[in-house]
Amino acid sequence: MSMDEKQRSKYMRQALRLAEKGAGKVAPNPRVGAVIVKENRVIGSGYHKRFGGPHAEVEAIKSCRKKGNDPAGATMFVTLEPCCHHGKTPPCTEAIQQAGIYCVEIATLDECELVAGNGAKWLTEQGIEVKMGCCEKEARRLNTGFFKLQKTGLPFVTLKWAQSIDGKLAWPAKAKQRWITNEKARRHVHGVRSRCGAVLVGIGTVLADDPLLTVRFGKSSWQPRRVVLDSHLRIPLESQLVRTVNKAPLEIYTLQRTIDQQWQKIDALDECDCQVRAAPEKDGRLDPKAVLKDLGQLGVTDVLVEGGATILKTFRQQELADRIMVYIAPVIIGDKNVPAITFTDTIARLKNVSIEQFAGDVLIEGDLV
Repeated sequence: MSMDEKQRSKYMRQALRLAEKGAGKVAPNPRVGAVIVKENRVIGSGYHKRFGGPHAEVEAIKSCRKKGNDPAGATMFVTLEPCCHHGKTPPCTEAIQQAGIYCVEIATLDECELVAGNGAKWLTEQGIEVKMGCCEKEARRLNTGFFKLQKTGLPFVTLKWAQSIDGKLAWPAKAKQRWITNEKARRHVHGVRSRCGAVLVGIGTVLADDPLLTVRFGKSSWQPRRVVLDSHLRIPLESQLVRTVNKAPLEIYTLQRTIDQQWQKIDALDECDCQVRAAPEKDGRLDPKAVLKDLGQLGVTDVLVEGGATILKTFRQQELADRIMVYIAPVIIGDKNVPAITFTDTIARLKNVSIEQFAGDVLIEGDLV
C-alpha cells in the first residue's frame, strides 16, 4: 500500500524517537531506530540498545515475530542506512532480505567507509525497493557526534555553562546559594549528561566545586565518562570524583612530565581505579585537541564541556566547540570578584537556535558550525 509524505514522516519520526533511547549507550556506534509497517499498521519496532548488541533492524524484525506478525512484504523505516558488513553483529541487510521486507525507507546514508551507500546498493540489487531522505535533517542531527568522529576523528563538543544575566558564573563567596540556576534547569542538565559519552571539566572546577559530574536525575542508568584536564595532577584523592569511580569512570589527563615526577600520586590514583592519561602540551597547558582525539579513540562521540571560564574560552578560541548551551538565571550578581564568561575572539552567530524556559531560567542553545 502506497503512503503519502505525511504518513512516511510519521513512521520515520517514530523510528527517530526510538533511536534516541540509545543515546550514551551505543557509542561509537550511531543511534538507530527502526519501525516496520504493513497495511498502514506498525507490526514491529526496535532500536540499537547497547554497543555490541543487536542493531535496530534486527530488533524490529524480532519484535514482529514476537508479536506473531510476519514482516514479509512490509516496509521498514530506519533512521540510518543498514550495515552490509560483518562486525560485532552480522549484516543488517541480510536480515532484512531474509525477513522478506519489501521496501526500506532510509532517512540518511551512513558515512562509515564500510557502508557509505553500499548497504542501500546491496538491498536494491536484491530486488528490495529503497527510498531515501525522509526526515534526513533530523536523522543527521541525531548522530552529529557519530558523523563528526567518522570524518575528523574528533567527538562533537558542546560547551555548557550557567550564568546570571550579567554573565557571572558563580555567587560571591559570602552568598549562601550554591547554584545559579533552579532545580528544573539542573534536572535538564542531567538529561543532557545522560546522552553524552563524556563530561569534561578543568582542575579549577574540581578544586572550587568538588563536583560529581554524574547523572542523578531521571531513569537512565547510563553514566558518562568524567574527564578532568589537570596539567600538574592536583586532583585531591578525597575528591568526590575519585571517591565515586565505582559509579562512573574517571579519566584524568595530565602532562607526561607530571607523570614522570609524581609517580606516587599516580600509584595512589591507580589504586582508586582512576585512569591517568598523558596528553601533549600547548601554550603551557594541556592540548585540548589532543585530549579530544584520544577520547575519540576511546569511542566517545559526544563531549559536554562543563568547565569554568578558562576551559570554555580555550575550547572556543581554538575552534573546538560545535554547540553552545547557556542557562541564564534572572539574577544580577554584579560582584567584580566573581568570574564571568567573556569571549574575546571574533563575532559568531549561533545557528539552529532553540530557546527553552525552566520556571524562569532560560536555556539558549545553538550550533557554532
